[in-house]
Formats: sequence, C-alpha cells, structure tokens
Amino acid sequence: MGFLTNQNRQAQQMSERQTLESKYLNSRHNLLIVLIFTAVNILLLVTNSNSYFLFSAYIPYLAVDLGMYLCGKYPAELYGADYALAEFLPNGFLIVMVVIAVAILALYLLSWLFTKKGNKGWLVFALVFFSVDTGAMLLLNGISTDMIIDVVFHAWVVYSLATGVSAANKLQKLPEEEPVPVAAEPLPEVTYGENDE
Repeated sequence: MGFLTNQNRQAQQMSERQTLESKYLNSRHNLLIVLIFTAVNILLLVTNSNSYFLFSAYIPYLAVDLGMYLCGKYPAELYGADYALAEFLPNGFLIVMVVIAVAILALYLLSWLFTKKGNKGWLVFALVFFSVDTGAMLLLNGISTDMIIDVVFHAWVVYSLATGVSAANKLQKLPEEEPVPVAAEPLPEVTYGENDE
C-alpha cells in the first residue's frame, strides 16, 4: 500500500515537473519569437517596406523609426510641404539609433541564451525589460483602436514571461527526481539438444 502511494506521489510530481518545464520552455520560445520578429520589423523598416509583424518589441523599432524620420529617410510626402526647407540630422544619428536597437536586441538574445540552463535571473530580466517596453508603448501611444492588437500581444508576452518565471520558481522548490528502478529482464532459457551434451 505504501509503495503504491509513493509511486502515485512520484507520478504526480513528474507530471507537475513536466508541466512546469513546458511553461518555462514556452516562455523561452516566446522570447525568441519576439527577438526574431523585432529584428525582421527593423529590417523591413530600414528597407522602407510597408509590412510590419506583430509580436515585436516597441523601443528598438521606435529608435530606428525616429532615426529614419529625423534623418529624412522616409518619402517626401510623409514630411509634407516643408520637406524642401527641412533640415535633417546627419546619417550618423541614424547609425546611433540602429546601434541602440541592436544593443537592446542583443540583451534579449542574451536572456534567451542564458535561460537555456534554467537560469531564471535572465528570464526575470527579460520580463522587466519587456514590461518597460510595454509601458513605453502605452505611455507614448495610449490604447487606441489601431494599437489594440499590439497591446494585446504585448500583454500576452508579459504574461508568458511571468508564467515562465513562476514555473522556474516552482521547479526549484520541487524535490529532486528519484531514479525509477528498471526491472531486470530475465535471461533467456537455454535448452540443450541431444548433440550439445
């Protein structure tokens, strides 16, 4: 009876461990998706494409967007009638803004890389960093109808990262896994024929 209770407890802990590991892994995957889509969005912005993917960090994109605008890299009609008289910043400013965006993306990449071994500190960093990103987006744009999908995706990523941090905390509190004993297989029976004597 005690053996069955112990087995049930181990099975429950194992399924809880697997659930928590899955949440942690999903959190890491979402962090990687944010990193990839942000890099793609910045590349699309620099090439003057009219495409934009959701699931992207706001601050790196804003930095490059601001640099392009202030350096006069957008089509003339965007600036209006004053385009011919406008004085734009030198291209060096755009380069600085791109470097800032790349540095932010590098921090997200480091967070993703270092969380592979279960280092929750970097996941906490990513959660705080992306929460600041979400706060900046809300502060500068508010919640308007054209931003609602971005707000929902930002909230979902924050929730996902928070779930990953919570799962990492709970995983640390779980007892170590006990190795499951493997039953030895019986040796095959050897039969001797008449000629084997």
